[in-house]
Amino acid sequence: MLKLLILSTVLLNFAACLYMDENVEKLCEAEQERFRFCIGTFANTTEDLVEAQKILVETSSTVSPLGSQGNGKFKKFLKCIGDLECKGQLKLTKFQLDTTDFYTDRVLEAQECIEDEEISKSLGNCVVPFKGFPFPKGFSSTVVPCVKKVLEGTDCSTDQKVGLERGAHAMSDLYDHLDKVFADISYATNFDLNFDPRKY
Repeated sequence: MLKLLILSTVLLNFAACLYMDENVEKLCEAEQERFRFCIGTFANTTEDLVEAQKILVETSSTVSPLGSQGNGKFKKFLKCIGDLECKGQLKLTKFQLDTTDFYTDRVLEAQECIEDEEISKSLGNCVVPFKGFPFPKGFSSTVVPCVKKVLEGTDCSTDQKVGLERGAHAMSDLYDHLDKVFADISYATNFDLNFDPRKY
């Protein structure tokens, strides 16, 4: 009797795992399909935005920036993707996109105090090194101190500085994750984190 009970339990668990695996596989396929659809939509609207900007430059002596419109399109793109349940490279990509969006919002909030070309360029070099990808080993640990140093020479308010430092912390964390990916590619295939702005 006990053997029969154990055997039936094992068989039930096995069947449940197969059913769960099948459901998880369908969920992951649906997420991949949604991701591809959203990328296609975003690519088309971005092309439209670039064309609109070209026309504006050609027909006007005073150019109003379309950056905020571009940021709005990017947010729609992120909303289109939504939250991803399946771990792996797509989830890592979404984490990267969410982190970049968070940092971009902090930059836009402080735009008036960092619009000087030298300050803007220095901040950019703090967050994305001019040498390109992959970043130098240990780069993540330099991001926040570098941003703080650049902000010392600005008229940014305390709130703006804190916001930019929060963004820098988020980017630094992202680079820590990317360092792990370069050290071991299985880190990407097993990535299972969602970006949480409350952490910053």
